[in-house]
Amino acid sequence: MSRAAAPLPEEWATEPFRVRDALRRGLPPGRMAGPDLIRPFNSVRTLTPVRAPREIVEAYALRQHPGQVISHTTALLLWGAPLPRSVETEEAIHVSSVGAARPRTAHTIPHRLYPQRTPVTMLGDIHLTSPEVSWVMSAPLLGLDALIAAGDFLVTGSEPYDGAPPLTTIDALAATVARRPGDRGIRRAREALEQVRYGSLSNGETRMRLMVVRAGLPEPELNYWVLGPLGDRVAMLDGAYPEFQQALEYESLLHQSPEKFRRDIRKQQELAAIDWNLHRLTSEEVDPRLRTPASRAAVARIRAALRARGWTPPR
Repeated sequence: MSRAAAPLPEEWATEPFRVRDALRRGLPPGRMAGPDLIRPFNSVRTLTPVRAPREIVEAYALRQHPGQVISHTTALLLWGAPLPRSVETEEAIHVSSVGAARPRTAHTIPHRLYPQRTPVTMLGDIHLTSPEVSWVMSAPLLGLDALIAAGDFLVTGSEPYDGAPPLTTIDALAATVARRPGDRGIRRAREALEQVRYGSLSNGETRMRLMVVRAGLPEPELNYWVLGPLGDRVAMLDGAYPEFQQALEYESLLHQSPEKFRRDIRKQQELAAIDWNLHRLTSEEVDPRLRTPASRAAVARIRAALRARGWTPPR
């Protein structure tokens, strides 16, 4: 009869742990080879699968060398930036060495950094590159629009909504780009920097802004508060053309609760009562490159509404 596996401490049921910590707590060495344990790294075990970058980072942090930092798109993910799903589900993390040996393990993509121009900081217990450096490092790994959306997040965060300060500023991003002229992808970083704006609260809002601007429409004001006749706040808009009383809203259907649906109806009614026109755009109508009939039709409607209110396209 086979012997039952030694039970693990309760806190390790959902968290990775070091082999040496398990041995110190009296677990037999053979337990570390148990079929119920996953081995993301030689010195780390876990009971739960380790697949997404955030899970891999959590396990890697237990064996991270002091001269190694999380970097590139993995660091951007940890800072909270919206990134393509292919990046969010990648089964490897970017680890950069600053005066230390590069990691040679599964689940890691190794890089080497120059310490004199690579600020390193902490996020909880994780050593990682700063938001600005992470963004520039990610330029060769992301498409232009994804890089712009990440930049919008870094310089905006949730501040227009709740007042929390963003992670950085456009000036700080520009200074970092200027200090790293020889980086891979630096031309893309410069191009993206010119299109990064403060104010977008989501990837969808960034894509909507890029779409209308690239279609030749004016650049909208972002997260703009419409005021009523008595100076009271009526609604905050994703994008707005105040001079022409045109509003743009990006509608995500992923979290469309009944209460949100009712709020959206009230917002549209309240805006109509003060002669504002609301354009509600879904993901099917938003394409920054205007490659779809739905996106071109949406832009045509907004253009017609602007012209009806007195806007003249530039010649």
